[in-house]
Amino acid sequence: MKLIVNVLNSISIFTFTYGLFNKKEPLPMNKEQFSSWLAGFIDAEGSFQVFLDRIYLRVMFRIRLHKDDINVLKKIQEILGVGRVVKEGNSCVFIIRNVKELINVLFPLLDKYNLYTTKWLDYIDFKKVVLFLSDSKTTKLSLSEIEQIKNIMSHMNSGRTEYNYSLIPPLLGVNPFWLLGFIEGEGTFGFKNLSPFFQLGQHIRSLYVLEAIANYLQSIPKGFKFSLRSEAPNVINSFNQKTEVSVISILNIDALYDYLLFFLLDMPFQTRKGEDFYYRCIVLHLHKLGYFYLQEGRNL
Repeated sequence: MKLIVNVLNSISIFTFTYGLFNKKEPLPMNKEQFSSWLAGFIDAEGSFQVFLDRIYLRVMFRIRLHKDDINVLKKIQEILGVGRVVKEGNSCVFIIRNVKELINVLFPLLDKYNLYTTKWLDYIDFKKVVLFLSDSKTTKLSLSEIEQIKNIMSHMNSGRTEYNYSLIPPLLGVNPFWLLGFIEGEGTFGFKNLSPFFQLGQHIRSLYVLEAIANYLQSIPKGFKFSLRSEAPNVINSFNQKTEVSVISILNIDALYDYLLFFLLDMPFQTRKGEDFYYRCIVLHLHKLGYFYLQEGRNL
Protein backbone atom coordinates (compact mmCIF):
# COMPACT_ATOMS: atom_id res chain seq x y z
CA MET A 1 0.00 0.00 0.00
CA LYS A 2 2.83 2.40 0.88
CA LEU A 3 4.43 1.52 -2.46
CA ILE A 4 1.32 2.74 -4.29
CA VAL A 5 1.37 6.02 -2.36
CA ASN A 6 5.09 6.53 -3.01
CA VAL A 7 4.77 5.77 -6.71
CA LEU A 8 1.78 8.07 -7.10
CA ASN A 9 3.81 10.85 -5.52
CA SER A 10 6.77 10.31 -7.84
CA ILE A 11 5.42 9.62 -11.37
CA SER A 12 2.47 10.60 -13.51
CA ILE A 13 -0.89 8.93 -12.99
CA PHE A 14 -0.83 7.94 -16.68
CA THR A 15 2.52 6.12 -16.44
CA PHE A 16 1.66 4.48 -13.13
CA THR A 17 -1.73 3.19 -14.30
CA TYR A 18 -0.35 1.46 -17.37
CA GLY A 19 2.50 0.01 -15.32
CA LEU A 20 0.07 -1.26 -12.69
CA PHE A 21 -1.94 -3.23 -15.24
CA ASN A 22 1.05 -4.20 -17.37
CA LYS A 23 -0.62 -2.68 -20.41
CA LYS A 24 0.89 -1.07 -23.47
CA GLU A 25 0.01 2.58 -23.84
CA PRO A 26 -2.52 3.16 -26.65
CA LEU A 27 -1.14 4.40 -29.95
CA PRO A 28 -2.09 7.90 -31.16
CA MET A 29 -5.24 7.92 -33.26
CA ASN A 30 -4.90 7.95 -37.03
CA LYS A 31 -6.94 10.39 -39.11
CA GLU A 32 -9.94 8.07 -39.47
CA GLN A 33 -10.01 7.20 -35.77
CA PHE A 34 -9.69 10.84 -34.78
CA SER A 35 -12.54 11.78 -37.13
CA SER A 36 -14.77 9.17 -35.46
CA TRP A 37 -13.69 10.41 -32.02
CA LEU A 38 -14.43 14.01 -33.02
CA ALA A 39 -17.93 13.10 -34.28
CA GLY A 40 -18.69 11.48 -30.92
CA PHE A 41 -17.26 14.47 -29.09
CA ILE A 42 -19.37 16.86 -31.19
CA ASP A 43 -22.45 14.73 -30.47
CA ALA A 44 -21.72 15.41 -26.80
CA GLU A 45 -20.22 18.93 -26.74
CA GLY A 46 -20.67 20.61 -30.13
CA SER A 47 -23.27 23.22 -31.06
CA PHE A 48 -24.52 24.74 -34.31
CA GLN A 49 -25.59 28.38 -34.03
CA VAL A 50 -27.38 30.76 -36.39
CA PHE A 51 -27.68 34.47 -35.53
CA LEU A 52 -29.53 37.41 -37.02
CA ASP A 53 -27.82 40.74 -36.41
CA ARG A 54 -30.61 43.06 -37.57
CA ILE A 55 -30.66 42.19 -41.29
CA TYR A 56 -27.30 40.41 -41.33
CA LEU A 57 -26.91 36.65 -41.04
CA ARG A 58 -24.15 34.99 -38.98
CA VAL A 59 -23.33 31.31 -38.45
CA MET A 60 -21.03 29.58 -35.99
CA PHE A 61 -20.01 26.07 -35.03
CA ARG A 62 -18.39 25.76 -31.61
CA ILE A 63 -17.18 23.41 -28.92
CA ARG A 64 -17.01 24.90 -25.43
CA LEU A 65 -14.93 23.26 -22.67
CA HIS A 66 -13.36 24.13 -19.34
CA LYS A 67 -10.10 26.05 -19.80
CA ASP A 68 -8.15 23.05 -18.49
CA ASP A 69 -8.94 21.27 -21.77
CA ILE A 70 -7.75 24.04 -24.09
CA ASN A 71 -5.06 21.76 -25.53
CA VAL A 72 -7.75 19.43 -26.86
CA LEU A 73 -9.34 22.29 -28.78
CA LYS A 74 -5.94 23.36 -30.10
CA LYS A 75 -5.38 19.80 -31.31
CA ILE A 76 -8.76 19.80 -33.08
CA GLN A 77 -7.87 23.14 -34.69
CA GLU A 78 -4.46 21.82 -35.77
CA ILE A 79 -5.81 18.60 -37.30
CA LEU A 80 -8.73 20.27 -39.09
CA GLY A 81 -6.58 23.21 -40.14
CA VAL A 82 -9.43 25.69 -39.65
CA GLY A 83 -11.16 27.72 -36.93
CA ARG A 84 -9.73 29.39 -33.88
CA VAL A 85 -9.50 28.80 -30.13
CA VAL A 86 -10.36 31.56 -27.68
CA LYS A 87 -10.47 31.84 -23.89
CA GLU A 88 -13.63 33.12 -22.21
CA GLY A 89 -13.26 33.30 -18.42
CA ASN A 90 -13.02 29.75 -17.12
CA SER A 91 -13.96 28.36 -20.51
CA CYS A 92 -12.22 27.87 -23.84
CA VAL A 93 -14.02 27.67 -27.17
CA PHE A 94 -13.17 26.25 -30.58
CA ILE A 95 -15.02 28.26 -33.22
CA ILE A 96 -15.55 28.02 -36.97
CA ARG A 97 -17.38 31.00 -38.49
CA ASN A 98 -16.00 31.04 -42.01
CA VAL A 99 -18.51 29.69 -44.52
CA LYS A 100 -15.88 28.16 -46.81
CA GLU A 101 -14.20 26.40 -43.88
CA LEU A 102 -17.53 25.00 -42.75
CA ILE A 103 -18.39 23.74 -46.24
CA ASN A 104 -14.95 22.43 -47.19
CA VAL A 105 -13.82 20.93 -43.87
CA LEU A 106 -16.54 20.39 -41.25
CA PHE A 107 -19.41 19.30 -43.48
CA PRO A 108 -17.46 16.58 -45.36
CA LEU A 109 -16.25 15.22 -42.02
CA LEU A 110 -19.72 15.03 -40.48
CA ASP A 111 -21.29 13.70 -43.67
CA LYS A 112 -18.86 10.77 -43.49
CA TYR A 113 -18.56 10.38 -39.71
CA ASN A 114 -22.13 10.98 -38.65
CA LEU A 115 -23.72 12.36 -35.52
CA TYR A 116 -26.28 10.00 -34.02
CA THR A 117 -28.14 12.07 -31.45
CA THR A 118 -30.88 14.54 -32.35
CA LYS A 119 -28.04 17.06 -32.79
CA TRP A 120 -27.92 15.72 -36.34
CA LEU A 121 -31.19 17.56 -37.01
CA ASP A 122 -29.59 20.83 -35.89
CA TYR A 123 -26.67 20.05 -38.19
CA ILE A 124 -29.05 19.60 -41.14
CA ASP A 125 -30.71 22.98 -40.48
CA PHE A 126 -27.36 24.66 -39.87
CA LYS A 127 -26.07 23.26 -43.15
CA LYS A 128 -29.07 24.72 -45.02
CA VAL A 129 -28.31 28.18 -43.68
CA VAL A 130 -24.58 27.94 -44.42
CA LEU A 131 -25.23 26.78 -48.00
CA PHE A 132 -27.71 29.66 -48.39
CA LEU A 133 -24.96 32.05 -47.29
CA SER A 134 -22.54 30.44 -49.71
CA ASP A 135 -24.92 30.93 -52.62
CA SER A 136 -25.79 34.47 -51.59
CA LYS A 137 -23.58 37.39 -52.59
CA THR A 138 -24.25 39.19 -49.32
CA THR A 139 -25.04 38.44 -45.67
CA LYS A 140 -27.68 41.19 -45.85
CA LEU A 141 -31.15 39.63 -46.07
CA SER A 142 -34.41 40.68 -47.65
CA LEU A 143 -37.55 40.70 -45.51
CA SER A 144 -38.74 37.36 -46.95
CA GLU A 145 -35.31 35.80 -46.36
CA ILE A 146 -35.33 37.06 -42.77
CA GLU A 147 -38.62 35.28 -42.14
CA GLN A 148 -37.31 32.11 -43.74
CA ILE A 149 -34.17 32.11 -41.58
CA LYS A 150 -36.14 32.99 -38.45
CA ASN A 151 -38.34 29.96 -39.07
CA ILE A 152 -35.29 27.69 -39.27
CA MET A 153 -33.72 29.27 -36.18
CA SER A 154 -36.87 28.90 -34.11
CA HIS A 155 -36.82 25.12 -34.60
CA MET A 156 -33.12 24.55 -33.86
CA ASN A 157 -31.47 23.46 -30.61
CA SER A 158 -33.67 24.16 -27.56
CA GLY A 159 -36.41 25.58 -29.79
CA ARG A 160 -36.98 22.28 -31.57
CA THR A 161 -40.29 20.63 -30.74
CA GLU A 162 -40.58 18.11 -33.59
CA TYR A 163 -38.06 15.34 -34.20
CA ASN A 164 -38.01 13.49 -37.51
CA TYR A 165 -35.99 10.48 -36.46
CA SER A 166 -36.04 9.07 -39.99
CA LEU A 167 -33.54 11.81 -40.95
CA ILE A 168 -30.99 10.74 -38.32
CA PRO A 169 -28.40 8.15 -39.43
CA PRO A 170 -29.12 4.83 -37.71
CA LEU A 171 -26.57 3.75 -35.11
CA LEU A 172 -26.26 0.20 -36.40
CA GLY A 173 -22.82 -0.48 -34.96
CA VAL A 174 -21.03 1.56 -32.29
CA ASN A 175 -17.57 2.70 -33.37
CA PRO A 176 -15.31 2.53 -30.27
CA PHE A 177 -13.61 5.84 -31.14
CA TRP A 178 -16.97 7.59 -31.58
CA LEU A 179 -17.95 6.11 -28.21
CA LEU A 180 -14.74 7.38 -26.59
CA GLY A 181 -15.47 10.91 -27.83
CA PHE A 182 -19.05 10.66 -26.56
CA ILE A 183 -17.88 9.37 -23.17
CA GLU A 184 -15.33 12.17 -22.88
CA GLY A 185 -18.17 14.63 -23.34
CA GLU A 186 -21.05 12.98 -21.48
CA GLY A 187 -19.62 10.16 -19.35
CA THR A 188 -19.02 10.16 -15.61
CA PHE A 189 -16.47 8.12 -13.65
CA GLY A 190 -18.03 8.68 -10.26
CA PHE A 191 -18.07 7.40 -6.69
CA LYS A 192 -20.86 6.71 -4.23
CA ASN A 193 -19.85 5.75 -0.67
CA LEU A 194 -16.32 5.13 -2.00
CA SER A 195 -17.67 2.65 -4.55
CA PRO A 196 -16.93 3.52 -8.19
CA PHE A 197 -19.52 3.59 -10.94
CA PHE A 198 -19.71 4.55 -14.60
CA GLN A 199 -22.66 6.36 -16.10
CA LEU A 200 -23.63 8.06 -19.31
CA GLY A 201 -26.60 10.41 -19.61
CA GLN A 202 -28.62 11.86 -22.45
CA HIS A 203 -31.99 13.54 -22.93
CA ILE A 204 -34.80 11.06 -23.39
CA ARG A 205 -35.20 12.12 -27.02
CA SER A 206 -31.87 10.39 -27.77
CA LEU A 207 -32.65 7.28 -25.73
CA TYR A 208 -32.00 5.09 -28.78
CA VAL A 209 -28.33 6.16 -28.66
CA LEU A 210 -27.98 5.06 -25.04
CA GLU A 211 -29.67 1.75 -25.86
CA ALA A 212 -27.18 1.11 -28.67
CA ILE A 213 -24.27 1.99 -26.37
CA ALA A 214 -25.66 -0.27 -23.62
CA ASN A 215 -25.84 -3.19 -26.06
CA TYR A 216 -22.29 -2.52 -27.19
CA LEU A 217 -20.91 -2.33 -23.63
CA GLN A 218 -22.60 -5.62 -22.78
CA SER A 219 -20.77 -7.25 -25.68
CA ILE A 220 -17.20 -6.03 -25.03
CA PRO A 221 -14.69 -8.84 -24.38
CA LYS A 222 -13.41 -9.71 -20.95
CA GLY A 223 -9.96 -8.22 -20.37
CA PHE A 224 -8.98 -9.63 -16.98
CA LYS A 225 -8.58 -13.39 -17.31
CA PHE A 226 -7.93 -14.12 -13.61
CA SER A 227 -11.59 -13.72 -12.65
CA LEU A 228 -13.41 -16.92 -13.50
CA ARG A 229 -17.04 -16.10 -12.79
CA SER A 230 -17.46 -12.39 -13.50
CA GLU A 231 -20.32 -11.76 -15.90
CA ALA A 232 -20.51 -9.26 -18.74
CA PRO A 233 -21.54 -5.72 -17.73
CA ASN A 234 -25.14 -5.39 -16.63
CA VAL A 235 -26.11 -1.93 -17.87
CA ILE A 236 -28.86 -0.36 -15.76
CA ASN A 237 -31.15 2.28 -17.27
CA SER A 238 -32.77 4.96 -15.11
CA PHE A 239 -34.88 8.00 -15.95
CA ASN A 240 -35.21 11.38 -14.24
CA GLN A 241 -38.73 12.63 -14.96
CA LYS A 242 -37.92 16.16 -13.80
CA THR A 243 -34.98 16.70 -16.17
CA GLU A 244 -36.13 14.17 -18.80
CA VAL A 245 -32.63 12.71 -18.79
CA SER A 246 -32.05 8.99 -19.20
CA VAL A 247 -28.91 7.47 -17.67
CA ILE A 248 -27.20 4.14 -18.24
CA SER A 249 -24.94 2.90 -15.44
CA ILE A 250 -22.53 0.09 -14.64
CA LEU A 251 -22.17 -0.47 -10.88
CA ASN A 252 -20.73 -3.95 -10.44
CA ILE A 253 -17.03 -3.92 -9.47
CA ASP A 254 -16.19 -7.10 -11.42
CA ALA A 255 -17.82 -5.75 -14.58
CA LEU A 256 -16.14 -2.36 -14.19
CA TYR A 257 -12.75 -3.97 -13.63
CA ASP A 258 -12.78 -7.10 -15.81
CA TYR A 259 -14.50 -5.53 -18.82
CA LEU A 260 -14.84 -1.74 -18.96
CA LEU A 261 -11.45 -0.89 -17.39
CA PHE A 262 -9.48 -3.04 -19.83
CA PHE A 263 -11.57 -1.85 -22.80
CA LEU A 264 -10.93 1.82 -22.02
CA LEU A 265 -7.24 1.30 -21.22
CA ASP A 266 -6.83 0.47 -24.93
CA MET A 267 -8.38 3.81 -25.91
CA PRO A 268 -6.42 7.10 -26.23
CA PHE A 269 -8.27 9.63 -24.07
CA GLN A 270 -7.91 13.19 -25.35
CA THR A 271 -9.41 15.29 -22.54
CA ARG A 272 -8.72 15.57 -18.81
CA LYS A 273 -11.50 13.03 -18.27
CA GLY A 274 -8.74 10.54 -18.97
CA GLU A 275 -7.17 11.53 -15.64
CA ASP A 276 -10.48 10.80 -13.90
CA PHE A 277 -10.46 7.39 -15.55
CA TYR A 278 -6.83 6.59 -14.61
CA TYR A 279 -7.40 7.46 -10.95
CA ARG A 280 -10.57 5.40 -11.03
CA CYS A 281 -8.53 2.45 -12.36
CA ILE A 282 -6.47 2.52 -9.16
CA VAL A 283 -9.59 2.63 -7.00
CA LEU A 284 -11.02 -0.33 -8.91
CA HIS A 285 -7.77 -2.18 -8.32
CA LEU A 286 -8.05 -1.52 -4.57
CA HIS A 287 -11.61 -2.84 -4.62
CA LYS A 288 -10.90 -5.86 -6.79
CA LEU A 289 -7.94 -7.11 -4.76
CA GLY A 290 -9.55 -6.45 -1.38
CA TYR A 291 -7.45 -3.47 -0.23
CA PHE A 292 -10.69 -1.47 -0.02
CA TYR A 293 -11.69 -3.49 3.04
CA LEU A 294 -8.62 -2.34 4.98
CA GLN A 295 -8.72 1.07 6.64
CA GLU A 296 -5.49 2.07 4.91
CA GLY A 297 -6.98 1.11 1.57
CA ARG A 298 -10.16 3.09 2.21
CA ASN A 299 -8.09 6.11 3.25
CA LEU A 300 -6.06 5.89 0.06
